Amino acid sequence: MNLQHLHAFTIVAQQQSIRSAARVLGLSQPAVTRIMRELERNVDTHLLHRGSKGIELTPFGQALLKRAHLILEEARKAQDELDQMRDGAGGSLNIAISSTAALSLFPSALQRFRERMPRVELTISESAPPHTQDQLEAGRLDFAVLTELEGGAADGFERTVLLPMQLVVVGRKRHPLRGAKSIAELRDSLWLVPGIGDSATDYLSRVFRDHRLNPPQDVISCRSIVTALSIMENSDALGIFSRVVLDRRQRIANLSLFHPTEPLPMAWLTLATRPASQPTPAARCLMNCLSEAAASLTAADV
Repeated sequence: MNLQHLHAFTIVAQQQSIRSAARVLGLSQPAVTRIMRELERNVDTHLLHRGSKGIELTPFGQALLKRAHLILEEARKAQDELDQMRDGAGGSLNIAISSTAALSLFPSALQRFRERMPRVELTISESAPPHTQDQLEAGRLDFAVLTELEGGAADGFERTVLLPMQLVVVGRKRHPLRGAKSIAELRDSLWLVPGIGDSATDYLSRVFRDHRLNPPQDVISCRSIVTALSIMENSDALGIFSRVVLDRRQRIANLSLFHPTEPLPMAWLTLATRPASQPTPAARCLMNCLSEAAASLTAADV
């Protein structure tokens, strides 16, 4: 088994077709078929079979695919580390960041990072649980910056808290419920929550559950904080956001903070990595830049 075998195998699994995989790999169909047969001989088991939707993985193939992604990513990181040790600037870095991180500490961290390692090829995607955790587990991400409620999640990843953030209730100026003194008075409003699927609605439910109240029923989950803020500016929708984002948005002039007497939980920006995964020099550098940017934000708020 070698890296060429594993790379070709992952492409065949992705394309579900020898012909399509051959095009992606720039090889002939017979060459790809030969590589797959060599791989199966080396591991002494069948990895592929032809199904109704094309080439499908056997249970052995599915097990190998998960490991193959990790092996290939570790090989990439090894090459990146050697490149970065040789010239101090090369290599690549793949990360995911939450919208909250993008609108708060990341711009400053990115500027610091580019000054120190300008030649690193950086790929950034928006964090989207649970997809981001799946990508992190598969080794496709060097690390992720997540927005999480205080306490985090028991998913096996190592976490470093970058920034604690106070949550606040927000609505448009002149909102008819702007004088509400209790979170219970806001329950029947339309709520906008940045996030995807259950991770978004659970975020809102936590606030009401903490005060022994039934959660709101009229809830829209938005992938983007920017989208949610735009809707809130032009409707009676409410949202719960971190204060650090709102304090750094010019559009806060069009929004009002509500002041219920009940305390709201804290949220965290956390840096998540795979256990026992050794970061490349570029990853360590960006992690340090994120920590420095978080410290600067904290100092500015004191």
